[in-house]
Amino acid sequence: MLELEKVLLEAVVRLDIEMFNEFYIHTEDYKNSDRLFLIKDMTIAINKFKESGDSYLEPNSGVCFGCNKGCSGHILVGNKSKQHFSLIFKNHENKIIGVNECVNLKPLKNIKDLNKRIYLHFYNDPSSPSYVPF
Repeated sequence: MLELEKVLLEAVVRLDIEMFNEFYIHTEDYKNSDRLFLIKDMTIAINKFKESGDSYLEPNSGVCFGCNKGCSGHILVGNKSKQHFSLIFKNHENKIIGVNECVNLKPLKNIKDLNKRIYLHFYNDPSSPSYVPF
């Protein structure tokens, strides 16, 4: 795992959007596309966890079995609410070229008592009128 990925993951685990923003701008993903929507969506997701009483997220390793087949990622679970969402950090030549939500990420170990999923991007929520199936 790249050092920048560790820092970004730690920011999400801590529910610290300022820390995430500070380091996300150093990714190729941000530099090449100015993906401000990711920061906005991440802020909304982090606030949902906090509003549900979570003080941190528990990271769990996983592997995608769908659109990013074989890619590893992280399933992040609220410490109180047990709500969750999944992230994949795409790396190439020691750089992060993408930070994405993954709706097909399966945990490497069983995670007990999961509650509802928080979708990082509203269009991934099957109940959204803008739902985009992958």
